[in-house]
Amino acid sequence: MHVPATSAKPVHSRGSKRGSRFLHGWVNHQNQESNNEEPYTTQEIENITKEKLETVFAASPTSLDVLRAAKCYKLHQRAVHVYSEAKRVHAFKDTVSSELSDGHMLKMLGDLMNESHHSCSVLCECSCPELEQFVKICQDNGALGARLTGAGWGGCAVALVKESLVPQFILNLKEQFYQPRIDKGTIRKNDLGLYIFASKPSSGAAIFKF
Repeated sequence: MHVPATSAKPVHSRGSKRGSRFLHGWVNHQNQESNNEEPYTTQEIENITKEKLETVFAASPTSLDVLRAAKCYKLHQRAVHVYSEAKRVHAFKDTVSSELSDGHMLKMLGDLMNESHHSCSVLCECSCPELEQFVKICQDNGALGARLTGAGWGGCAVALVKESLVPQFILNLKEQFYQPRIDKGTIRKNDLGLYIFASKPSSGAAIFKF
């Protein structure tokens, strides 16, 4: 399901020996102060890692733009999001592979999706008002779970819905989320098929050997 909103790309940096030393220094610090939830300034990070951030991210123009704009970094919150999200991925896989009843399994999978979205929204802060509204509408209309997907900051969301509820679920989303935007001229009614559609879970990428 596509949410018409502003979008942004995540920042990536290229690996290097200097970057490895930077990461090693930061991990050592986190092991010693794992409960520090206060944001870090650029100067504090450089004092801890013994590396200049502009040098570490010299090969990444977008990262340098962030360094020039940001006043502080919520590193503890971002780390908690990353590690808890990885844990949820394993929990999701284990739940799908379990022998739970369909109802219990879907409930657990939906809970994991909702937890994931909350983490993205609160800890990673990669959501936006449109996504928050869209996810809530999904949850209020029978979705077992719903979360933003992709990089965040606008873009797309995915919802887990029982198959028997899908037709009415889509109608409700069109009425409650998309119709006001059609009325404002943000999107065109004829394009709704591009924004919202149903799909079924399937296996991921695979290699076939003949």
